[in-house]
Amino acid sequence: MRRIRLIAGLVLVVVLVLAVAVPALAAAKFTDIDNSDYSASILALASRGYIGGYDDGTFRPDNPLQRQQFAKMAVLTLGYPVSAADQSPFSDTPAPYDPVTQLYPGCYVAVAAQQGIIQGHTDGTFGFYENVSRQQAISVAVRAAGAALAEPPADYKGVLDYSNPAHGANLRKAEYNGLLTGIADLASWNPTANATRGEAAEILAQLFYRTGKILKVTGPTGTLEFTLAELKAMTATEGYGGWKNKTGNITAPKLYKGVAIKDLMKLAGGVTTMNAIAADGYKAQFSADDVKGKVTMFNPTTGDEVTTIDGSITVILAYSVDGHALKSSEGALRIAFVSPKADQVTSSGKWASQVVEIDAQ
Repeated sequence: MRRIRLIAGLVLVVVLVLAVAVPALAAAKFTDIDNSDYSASILALASRGYIGGYDDGTFRPDNPLQRQQFAKMAVLTLGYPVSAADQSPFSDTPAPYDPVTQLYPGCYVAVAAQQGIIQGHTDGTFGFYENVSRQQAISVAVRAAGAALAEPPADYKGVLDYSNPAHGANLRKAEYNGLLTGIADLASWNPTANATRGEAAEILAQLFYRTGKILKVTGPTGTLEFTLAELKAMTATEGYGGWKNKTGNITAPKLYKGVAIKDLMKLAGGVTTMNAIAADGYKAQFSADDVKGKVTMFNPTTGDEVTTIDGSITVILAYSVDGHALKSSEGALRIAFVSPKADQVTSSGKWASQVVEIDAQ
């Protein structure tokens, strides 16, 4: 089973959203995603209600999905408001499938078109039942991300073919900005093929990490929500950390960067203990000593317990490792125990990834 992924701290220079009562993220569980390359991204979106599975408890990550389905996923991920007043302009708009809200699929497609992220065909149709292609899904994400994505330098060349006149520039921009780093076997990936449900979730999750509120921190003073940009604008802590698992295997220290958990706790009301909650609902408990970095340390070469290191341990909510975004399987944020030099590792049981919420009440 996947362990959780936690969070880190901060000193605030950004305006954040404070709510008196914000509902907790829903635990997301599917019976068929454990072996999927995109399980973390599926859970990241499903826990927030942006995507869903089937009545039998499956997600079916390898199935294709229709353009109307992807439009709804994209609109929910981006947080666009949708109402019955949003009427689809496309001639092939079917009757609403949802008898309760009457919004799907026409209203979601209407909003996607209004926002300029999904385009119809020149004959005035949308192609509701057509499968969305990989390059179409990428173009949607790039248009939606806007200024959150940097323009690639003139000499940049990744592994994809950018020759398609409609989507090539978007593919290049997406690859340069890391939207596709979690795609399995990207070098042999055919962008013109149908996107799978898992691939669509991966692309939208990477978009969400760059544009959405990716973390909730709840404490006595209420609930704070943060975007990745807001976390990165706070005072950063950088250091080396790795872990030793129960069987004695050691993952060597890497350079992590993020926000100190103790700073986040101050914003939450100054409490000293917390729970870190992962996208799949897993909850990890951290004592006051854990938060202060008073944990057992091991020599990163021998695995023997050590009592002193060159510096002290700081617990952070990391958003990068060795200068790059975390791997897709780790989500956007993870807990890391770091020190100034690569001279310690800690117990793997104290590390957590795919962190989406901190409960410090």
